Amino acid sequence: MIDRSRPAFHRHLRFAWLYAVATALVVSMAGPDTGFAEGFFQKRSERQAKIAKPPKPKPFQSIFGPKKSEPVRAIPIETPAPVLPAPVATAPFSAGALSAIPRTRPDQLRVFVLGDSQSLLPFGSELQKTLVAAGHEVLFHGVKNGTPYFWQGKWTSPVLTRVFEPAAVPEACGRWSEVSMVPRSITEYVATYDPDVFIIQAGTNFEEDLASDYTAGILGLIDTSLREATSRGAKVLWIGPPDARDDVKDTAYQDRAVTTLRAALTTIGAAQGSDPFFDSRPVCPIPEGTPGDGEHPTDEAGKAWGIAAGQWAAAQIEQWRHHGRLQRAAPAVAPASSMTSLSSAPPAAVTPARSFEAEFELVAKSDPGDISTLPYTDAFSVYRYRLRQPTVYLPQLLEFGLPVDLSKGEPSIYVLHWAVHNDGRGPRATKVTSRQVGETYAMRICPLSEHPLGKPVGTMTQFNDFNDLLAPMFVATNLAEERAF
Repeated sequence: MIDRSRPAFHRHLRFAWLYAVATALVVSMAGPDTGFAEGFFQKRSERQAKIAKPPKPKPFQSIFGPKKSEPVRAIPIETPAPVLPAPVATAPFSAGALSAIPRTRPDQLRVFVLGDSQSLLPFGSELQKTLVAAGHEVLFHGVKNGTPYFWQGKWTSPVLTRVFEPAAVPEACGRWSEVSMVPRSITEYVATYDPDVFIIQAGTNFEEDLASDYTAGILGLIDTSLREATSRGAKVLWIGPPDARDDVKDTAYQDRAVTTLRAALTTIGAAQGSDPFFDSRPVCPIPEGTPGDGEHPTDEAGKAWGIAAGQWAAAQIEQWRHHGRLQRAAPAVAPASSMTSLSSAPPAAVTPARSFEAEFELVAKSDPGDISTLPYTDAFSVYRYRLRQPTVYLPQLLEFGLPVDLSKGEPSIYVLHWAVHNDGRGPRATKVTSRQVGETYAMRICPLSEHPLGKPVGTMTQFNDFNDLLAPMFVATNLAEERAF
């Protein structure tokens, strides 16, 4: 008789051993504080997050290395208009010529101040108060984005302008209205207001030109502006910009700009017998961590700056008066041309000769970020389009120096759009920013360099998320109309 009990016993023993091992394994997976089912079947969101493993290299990639990466491109985005606090009333449009203002007192010197967006801050009011306290009558225009391009009549679109009421006594200071008007030329200011002293507060908006390797263009505009400001015998003083935050403009950059500006004022300084330039940086630093755009000071810093600049200007005027160098010119009569140079409506942009109209598919938009941080300037944003039916426009592509290798597909066209505008209600996104990626738009475009507003636009804030720095830049021929909401 064959004994089968021993193998059966061994089989039961092996089964018990395997069962014990499996039970221990499952319990260990459940964790010390959880039950069996809970640890094994719980949802992934309740367990440790799954860690993504890096992709395995493709064959031979470890030998030859990865393929050359594509250049960084702007990610197609949607740019909805930001939600801003309840705005104040839109600045009214001011058309026509300037109106002559009779002098309050014959024995009082008249000072005219032409400022930029810095003058829309408390700096402007404090500067006016300090000059009036010194015994002078003060007229004052603060023009947002102001540059010599504006002063020479090269900007034909209305901009936000703070017009201070004429002040000859302290009680009249600090009163102003903000209007949307085409920037006036220095020639018109001199002919209409006939100031004894012409103070220019500017520099922030064209420091890039002043600090560049090529300064002949901006120096020529400044020289023309100075000659026009002194054409009726007025003395000229220039208040430079504050010390920008270092992460925006470093010291070396600002030093180059100030050196160029001082050079532009050398001749007039020698003729007037004193240095006409006030370097605002020592009295108005904008330290690291200061909120805002890094170029406009806080209210308190702006007030201190306005007082310091006003005291300096008052001392310069007193020195001229003491040495008999300040002589009032005869009353001026505004020339007829200045009374008719501005129409009752914003002038239409002149269509440049080199332009063409086509359909463009929007591919990507540069992101201006939080536009509420841009209270002092309008801003422009670069959009990338794909030209539809490029073979039809081959002659234009060749004329404008665009890529003509159509075997690589439809060429990209970069267009600079007016993306942010401030009409007195704070910065707001314009209608053009609502364009949708993937949609097609008909536009007549021309090179930015040939548009009538091309040069002054170059001094304004631009957002460009693309790295095709050598690609031609275009604008719509009706660029001025893009500031509509």
